[in-house]
Amino acid sequence: MLAQLLLVEDDPHLGPLLRDYLSADYQVHHSPTIRDAQGWLGTHSAQLILLDLNLPDGDGLDLVSALRQYSSTPVLILSARSAVQERVSGLNAGADDYLTKPFAMPELDARISALLRRTAAGGGVSLGNTSLSTSSLTLQAGEENATLTEHEARILELMMRTPDRVFSRADIESHLYGWETPNSNSVEVRISQLRKKLEQVGSDLRIRTIRNVGYVLQS
Repeated sequence: MLAQLLLVEDDPHLGPLLRDYLSADYQVHHSPTIRDAQGWLGTHSAQLILLDLNLPDGDGLDLVSALRQYSSTPVLILSARSAVQERVSGLNAGADDYLTKPFAMPELDARISALLRRTAAGGGVSLGNTSLSTSSLTLQAGEENATLTEHEARILELMMRTPDRVFSRADIESHLYGWETPNSNSVEVRISQLRKKLEQVGSDLRIRTIRNVGYVLQS
């Protein structure tokens, strides 16, 4: 399965150019604004984010800082800000790498490959017959597997690390959302999707609803 990249770049020429170039080896979603990127991340997952800083609706560093409140998805900054202090600020904000414009495509390829290798070496969690890879966002039980969204994986990881604990909707929202105000039924929707995927792979884990209290993961 091709790795999913999120490209956040507003330049009308460079954005499509990078999207088309990277699409030869990856699945690429192109967002021209922070708002669009946030909306996409609310329902999709990315293995790597390529991020410009000078965006029409804000500074890309704000997106990095917000993302780091709930996600370890690697971020590669692509920016014309080339001063040492600018690069230091980007890394201190939570970015994993910084590439100044203009750059050579082979160097971009190498940076992406290095970050994806680092991510692939990440950990996960197991419970019962079920394992969750927090790097590839893969749910597996026996020989069956399913891909989760970033938010689904974060909810399941939270529950798998503390099974039999009841989590209120407020608990999950606090854990899940870094910047956005969730839709009124966003947690319920993701719990419903997780139940379907757990059943799909033959997991012996079940998420129970405790009426007027919250949710609990049981084996």
